[in-house]
Amino acid sequence: MIDASGNITLNRAADEYIPLSWVDDQGVEIDISGADLRFIVDKGFSLVPDRDPNKAKGRLLHFTELHAQSLTKPRQYVLLLTQGSDNTVLLSGTIDATGFKP
Repeated sequence: MIDASGNITLNRAADEYIPLSWVDDQGVEIDISGADLRFIVDKGFSLVPDRDPNKAKGRLLHFTELHAQSLTKPRQYVLLLTQGSDNTVLLSGTIDATGFKP
């Protein structure tokens, strides 16, 4: 799950899906379905969000049990949007996992 501060807590015993959507300053939803997005964990893994089958303009972060099990302590993450040679941080925070430790 992701909280209001952007912090993510995963369950080490199950896959988790976190939907992503984006709105502009006027509250209008922006289509990020085809955007060049990367989710990067500091000293950890990275992944490209999937298309969200339930939301045409959104994306879906799919974390497997292995992603969660690789988090032995909280790590910083960023969600990057790449447009040409420019990278924009759309979201950042801390990612951690609960449950058994590997």
